[in-house]
Amino acid sequence: MVEMSELAKEFVEFFDCEYEYFPKNTYEEILEKFEKYVEEGKEKGYFPVIVTVDETLLESFSFNISDDEEFNIEDVREYRKRYISSIYSEGGENILSDLINRRKDEAEDDEMDWEEEILGEFEDSGEDKLNSPIGFLDYRTEKPVELFIVKVPVKNPWEIFAWLPMGNWNECPTTSEHMAVSRYWFEKYRAIPISMTHDVLEYRVEKVIKTEKEAMEVAEEMYGYCPDVDQSYDTLGLLAGSLVDSSVWYFWWD
Repeated sequence: MVEMSELAKEFVEFFDCEYEYFPKNTYEEILEKFEKYVEEGKEKGYFPVIVTVDETLLESFSFNISDDEEFNIEDVREYRKRYISSIYSEGGENILSDLINRRKDEAEDDEMDWEEEILGEFEDSGEDKLNSPIGFLDYRTEKPVELFIVKVPVKNPWEIFAWLPMGNWNECPTTSEHMAVSRYWFEKYRAIPISMTHDVLEYRVEKVIKTEKEAMEVAEEMYGYCPDVDQSYDTLGLLAGSLVDSSVWYFWWD
């Protein structure tokens, strides 16, 4: 039996559901288990999510629930119940539209041309495709960090954010924004959250983007949701090119 770190034990208390702990496993071992749980979850009523043992992530969970670094499990359960049985998951398309307009205002304030400097031309190099999650890898070693696969017992994938409320800092969306956008993307692309750290979120997409038009639309939505995508791509046209035939969407907030 592998001894858990003290931080991992705190995560277990917060999860309040089934999980499997991976202290120092290979990428292949984690993905094999994850795929097993994807199928099992369809039968048993849960969604597996890879969650890193990350102190900042646990703090954000706690702060989103009670404005405190420490959490009370009864408060956590009440928070989950309130968000799952609410209208918080509605209006994702409108939220994205508002966020895109905010980015346009920011570009104007910075005297940047939206069409030329932000959007740019669609360009698909055939590279930069992402079809496996990478958000839980140590960027120095490219090996998995200490993590869990959490069997989140919710009916709908967007409710994952009610159970695991990451975000609500800087430009990283609030729980209700995550839920609404996630629902919109699920209904349109069958996008499901599959991994999170305190600043990285990944979705797996079943209805993979195939056209330039759709790719440009989604790239613009992604920029509204996560403006730091511009740190990886000079223009949204380049981001759009990477989305064609990619089944994993990667977001990182600075």
